[in-house]
Amino acid sequence: MFKSTTGLLFAAVFLAACSVSQAGNTVPVPKASPITTAQKSTVRFDQLPGYTKAQTRVANRIAARFAKAGYGRPQQIAAVSVAIRESTLNPKAHNRGCNCFGLFQMNRSRGLGTGHSVSNLTTTDYNISLIIKEAKRFKSFAAAKNVDEAIKAFVRHVTRPGNKARVVNATIKTSKKVQKSASRRRLASVSN
Repeated sequence: MFKSTTGLLFAAVFLAACSVSQAGNTVPVPKASPITTAQKSTVRFDQLPGYTKAQTRVANRIAARFAKAGYGRPQQIAAVSVAIRESTLNPKAHNRGCNCFGLFQMNRSRGLGTGHSVSNLTTTDYNISLIIKEAKRFKSFAAAKNVDEAIKAFVRHVTRPGNKARVVNATIKTSKKVQKSASRRRLASVSN
């Protein structure tokens, strides 16, 4: 137990010092939040029904990155559910109507994607780092006790779509399917 806790603390310190850098843009990896006993596991998908193995790998990457940032099961499932609704787990997704790119459809004209290259926004880890950095600004997301609360906070404060109520309801519906496919794994067993 002591070795596991020490390893997690070392990983959190190391992660806080890291950053993701591509094509001249550097995005600091958000500092890890203290991990509670309930958050020591990450959500893992063996196969998301209706999605390819590549899409399932992306869902696992999102869950792992949110777990390493200190978020628990509700937030991990919420983030995966939002990415399904935004991009169907396609890191290269592009919505021409809003000039939005990547897993979390970051708007380059007036949103989180402003000042970032298309190449960076369509890179899985870069896109996830940006969304985690934004999520860290809102305590309501971290404090959510269940998936529905986490989705409401994430959509209303982090992704901020035009029709928040409709998007929240659609994402909650998606999350019910996601939750059925989710299993728990110890955080230490999550691979990069």
